[in-house]
Amino acid sequence: MTTTAEHTGMWAASIVVLLAIHSAAHGQDSSAAMTVVARPVEKSEITGSITATGNVVAWREIPISSEVGGLAITQIAVDEGDVVAQGQVLARLNQDLTTAALAKQKAAIDELQASLAIARSDAARARAVSSGVISAQVIEQRETLVKTTEAKLQAAQAQLDDAEARRRQTVIVAPAAGTIASRSVAIGQVVQAGVEMFRLIQDDRVEVDARVLEQDLIAAAARQTATIIGPSGKAEQGVVRAVSPIVDPKTRLGTVRIALPRDTPLKPGMFARVAIAVESKLVLTIPLKALVWREARAHVFKVGRDNLVSLTEVRIGRGATDDVEVLRGLDEGDRIVTQGAGLLNDGDVVNVQTAAAKRGSVR
Repeated sequence: MTTTAEHTGMWAASIVVLLAIHSAAHGQDSSAAMTVVARPVEKSEITGSITATGNVVAWREIPISSEVGGLAITQIAVDEGDVVAQGQVLARLNQDLTTAALAKQKAAIDELQASLAIARSDAARARAVSSGVISAQVIEQRETLVKTTEAKLQAAQAQLDDAEARRRQTVIVAPAAGTIASRSVAIGQVVQAGVEMFRLIQDDRVEVDARVLEQDLIAAAARQTATIIGPSGKAEQGVVRAVSPIVDPKTRLGTVRIALPRDTPLKPGMFARVAIAVESKLVLTIPLKALVWREARAHVFKVGRDNLVSLTEVRIGRGATDDVEVLRGLDEGDRIVTQGAGLLNDGDVVNVQTAAAKRGSVR
């Protein structure tokens, strides 16, 4: 026979088992709850950035060609990579034809000057003779000859100037200071007028033509700072020089031109990644590590009453190094899980430790 004490013990044990089953069924076993770190959502100043890719280009490339054609190159004074000053000789063309034309034109001028002297002398004598000895018609003819010879002399002088200009054009000089980017001619080659011989990077200035998405282009402006990373992975600073006023209708990209420092190791044609710093503003931010992704959408776990977490979709904006702007889904003061979120499910009960805002320490 069972005693009263035994009945009482069995009843108490049953109650404990039933309570354990009830707690497990309702997810309220505090010993099994996961410990996470949470932090309230707060406002902070964030400096947005525009990320893009682009190519290193010359600030201004000047194609250099000859203004005269049909002449052979007799000298090349520079090569690719040479730094030149404005007016420095780059190449010379054969001057034989221009020298001969110049000498011929000078001889023609000498002849006309002699003819003009004779015509003026004849006209003066005709005017000095007593009236009636030489007719008025003859006097007019001699004066007309003077004017005609003067006009021929002026035309010949203009042709001499042209011949001298053509001779000067046989010496190819740098129109500005800079670096020779390319040379496309060789000694002995007969050049044609207008055909490129050299290409000059003016003032050794290079920049990055960054291709920026149209929705980001609005925030870009001149004099903003930018970080440029070239093929070597080394970062350097640049400044936005200009923002393109148009967007390519096919790619939906606009161009932002970023000036590089004079001592940059980057060369035209290189690929570069850029991050352009735009204006700072006070916005709601959360740590990047608080984000969890479900079906390619950003979410966070918000801590509610009784430490019950709920999966909440958020819309995020610009990011900084550790934080990201929240555009929608959270309010200031909401508590969110910042450590351990990746292991949670919607509706879990957690043990919460509170992180010190913006300092990352746990208290």
